Amino acid sequence: MSDLSPDLFQRWYHSFEEDTDDEAVYRPADFPFPPRRAPRESLEFRPGGGYIEYGPGPADRSAPSRGSWEAEQADAVRVRAGAGTRLLHITAHDGQVLKIRK
Repeated sequence: MSDLSPDLFQRWYHSFEEDTDDEAVYRPADFPFPPRRAPRESLEFRPGGGYIEYGPGPADRSAPSRGSWEAEQADAVRVRAGAGTRLLHITAHDGQVLKIRK
C-alpha cells in the first residue's frame, strides 16, 4: 500500500462504545455519538503524509499533536506524532467507519 485510500482522509473520532476486545472503532464527526463531557480522542490522516492526533487538553478541549503517516503494508500505517511512533493495523474502513487492531 503506497498510499492510503481517499476515504481515510478525514478526522476520525474514537467511538469507544463500539470497541471490541480486538478492535478500536473510529467514526467521522457527523456520526450521532452519545453526549459526553470530555472531548473524544481522535486522529486525522491528511493527503501527502500529514497526521494529527487529538488527545485531552486543558479546559476540556482537544490538544493536537502533529506528525506524519507512512504506508507500511497492505493493512498497516506507521504514524509519528509527538514523541512516539506507532504501527496502526487497519482491519476495516469506508467513509463511515475505521477499525484499528488493538
